[in-house]
Amino acid sequence: MRHEDTEHPGHDKSGRPKRRTVYDQHGTAHILTGMLGEGGQGIVCTTERPNVLVKVQRQRLDPQALRERVRQINALLNLELDGLHIARPQALIERPVPGYVMELMDGLEPLQRMLEKSHLALIEGEGLDGYVATGGLGRRLALLRELARTLAGLHARGLAYGDLSPANVFVSQSVGHHQLWLIDCDNLCVSERAGHGHVHTPGYGAPEVVRGESGVNSLSDAWAFAVIAFELLTHAHPFKGMQVEDGEPEEEDRALRGELPWVLHPEAGDNALAEPRLAGYVLTPALLALFTACFDAGRDDPGTRPSPAAWADALDAAVAQTLTCTECASSFHWNEAQEVQCCPFCDHEQALTLRLTHAWHCPEDFPDDPYLDSGDALVLGAQQPVTLHLAPVGTRHYHEAPAVCELRLADDGLYIQPLGAGVPELVRPEDDRHVRFAFEKRLAAEKRRAIPLALHLSHPDAPDLRPVWRFTW
Repeated sequence: MRHEDTEHPGHDKSGRPKRRTVYDQHGTAHILTGMLGEGGQGIVCTTERPNVLVKVQRQRLDPQALRERVRQINALLNLELDGLHIARPQALIERPVPGYVMELMDGLEPLQRMLEKSHLALIEGEGLDGYVATGGLGRRLALLRELARTLAGLHARGLAYGDLSPANVFVSQSVGHHQLWLIDCDNLCVSERAGHGHVHTPGYGAPEVVRGESGVNSLSDAWAFAVIAFELLTHAHPFKGMQVEDGEPEEEDRALRGELPWVLHPEAGDNALAEPRLAGYVLTPALLALFTACFDAGRDDPGTRPSPAAWADALDAAVAQTLTCTECASSFHWNEAQEVQCCPFCDHEQALTLRLTHAWHCPEDFPDDPYLDSGDALVLGAQQPVTLHLAPVGTRHYHEAPAVCELRLADDGLYIQPLGAGVPELVRPEDDRHVRFAFEKRLAAEKRRAIPLALHLSHPDAPDLRPVWRFTW
């Protein structure tokens, strides 16, 4: 579905907006007040009722096609989608054309609009100001994490979305939030079969779908998600490098059919990314590995594409290693190569930062070095509090696990606040000094001497788990 700027679904001969009325299966009248988006199968309209949208068929159908369309919508009405951020059909529109009613909260807009704002600023010579103004890196990672989780939940129920694109992903208009919902779920299908037809949005269809060799399924969803993620993070399409951008339309057709290497492939050659700087800023090694798996081997072998669940974990881990700049308010990844963290968007040095690495405490198994490093990490910036849970960051279990404490970095030190029944314990490995506390504790800034410390976490609900966060102070 593509977004349209048109305010209304049509105009009469005098130029005034039409207000068409449609009726659902219960006889309820819905007055259409504006067009929110348009696709090959129908038009999504706002109505006089808050949070209520209607999708109606855009073309007349012959009797057989009409029956099939009604059957398809009725099937959508009966799908079990509770708990997923999908604007599911609520009622069947019966006349004058088939369609359905759905609910969607206020304050959302198509992800396509966010992309357009950011790209327009780039075209108009404003550099990455549009990128920062639309929420920067941190918000993009959070939105993609929500999208990955929604797709993972859908796939876990044996369903595929079918035609994923930035036009049918709706996100918060406010850059301070990252609510996300999928609309236009006409193409939902059982993921174990090919789906119905080769439906896709140009630029987001998997190569095998574009070539007409396969219908939509969970693997084509995985491809479309990766394209959206790369585009949202880097301002570039993963297969539209210099060769495509400067070439004839046939070159783009070849790229989308999977006949060219992706833009960050070592042998991309003429189709390499024209401006790779942003990609270097925003892609963690874990995210780059997932993109490589999808667009390299996954281009020709759909079964090797990373799942949305794998993406959700990597994105969660990336969010945990993101700092917010105290000067321009943009967000950026911690750079291990820099002793003092510097914002790549405005070059401002960050005075207050702290990086913590995750480990498991296993003294019985490793008596000489009881800390088993998990490879996970998180970072703290000024006034950027972080809640520590029992599970490792970067897994779907992290936010579901019991919270133990909150960390907050300020000018006068590091504050550790126990939460609920959580029991944090600070250990100094050099002399094995242990300090367990039930109330907020401050590690004074004036006593910061680059001494290794280990924050042990425990909770009565999970007494056998002993996660540790290590840092120097």
